[in-house]
Order: sequence, then C-alpha cells, then structure tokens
Amino acid sequence: MAGLRFSVRPIITLAGALSFFGVATGSFAAPVCPGLENSTPASRLEYLQGERARLSPACVLVAVGQLGYDKYTLAIKVLIGYLDYRDPAKMPGFRQTHIEWSGSIYPVGDVLFQIGKPAVPQLVETIANETTSDLVRNNAGDVVSMIYIEDFAEGVAVLVRAARAQKDPLASIRLIDQARRQAAHCGNERRNDCENAIVRENH
Repeated sequence: MAGLRFSVRPIITLAGALSFFGVATGSFAAPVCPGLENSTPASRLEYLQGERARLSPACVLVAVGQLGYDKYTLAIKVLIGYLDYRDPAKMPGFRQTHIEWSGSIYPVGDVLFQIGKPAVPQLVETIANETTSDLVRNNAGDVVSMIYIEDFAEGVAVLVRAARAQKDPLASIRLIDQARRQAAHCGNERRNDCENAIVRENH
C-alpha cells in the first residue's frame, strides 16, 4: 500500500536502534496526501520548498517520508531545514509515556537517518553554522549519532574531527559542544568509548 510504504520502514529500521535508548515504539496512523503519494522525488522536494505555513501537514509528512524511503540525497539540504518541523500529533502539551529520541517527534530525523552517511557532511555544516537554532543544531547532532548507532563513539569522533577542521573557532566550539552532548547520551557500557573519542580526536 503506497500510503504505508514510507512510514513503516523507518519504524522497523529504528526499532533496534531505539532500544539502545530504551525507547518503545507503538502503532501510528499513516498520513494521506493523494497528490504526492505517486509523485516523483523531484516533485516532493519542490513541494517542501514552498511556503511552509501554506503546506498541508499530512502532505509534508508524506513528502519527507517518501524522500527518505527513496534515499533522495538531492533533498538533504531542504530536509535539514525541516528538522524543527514537529509531528502535529506531538505538539507542545503532548504527554510522553517513555523517553523518545528527537526523530520520533521531529520526523525528518527519521528520514535523514534513513538516508544515512551521505547526510552527515551537511548535518555537520548545520551544527557548525552560527545561524542554526539550538533546536535544529541538537536535532542534527542526534541524527549524526543515530546514523552511527552501531558505533556510537565514531559518531562522536566525526563531530570532533569536524571541529578540528574548522577555521572558525566559534564553529569549532559548536561542534565540540555537540560532541560532548552526544557523548553524554551514550549508555553506560559505551560511555568510556564516547568520552575517549573526544579526548583522542581532540589532540
């Protein structure tokens, strides 16, 4: 079923990863947007580049979800701009019954996770950029960590290496701060590896 194609895959893909954070996954209703469900990736990307306030929430979710399913790398920059787009079902006031990673509240996190490592360079640029909001910066850092979920310390190391490569000292600080934030999220069994990655890569 076309309406379920994009939405089931991220949940299945993330199920094992989310267990690392102690996250429970539940049932959900797939959004419906007939005008986009059978469109091309380029058309979905064009839709997302429209004035956000005028876009249908259901169509935004369909567009980003299908772009992630297709691993459409040309959409990475635009998708990152949606890292502050909150799932309408989880607006402020929504009561969580368990700890959630940011991608379950801001759906583009899941989408960029699906695209994987090709998204990392632009996520790193976003973290380093002074104009990025704290929300988007933190969500971008979360996505980098999830992309490296099989080797969480390497995700931290990627941020530290990017910090060292910066010519702008403030950009470097922003990346190091995010590396430390992600290291703090490591489970007890991985905490030393994550903290050592900061020390090792920063010297």
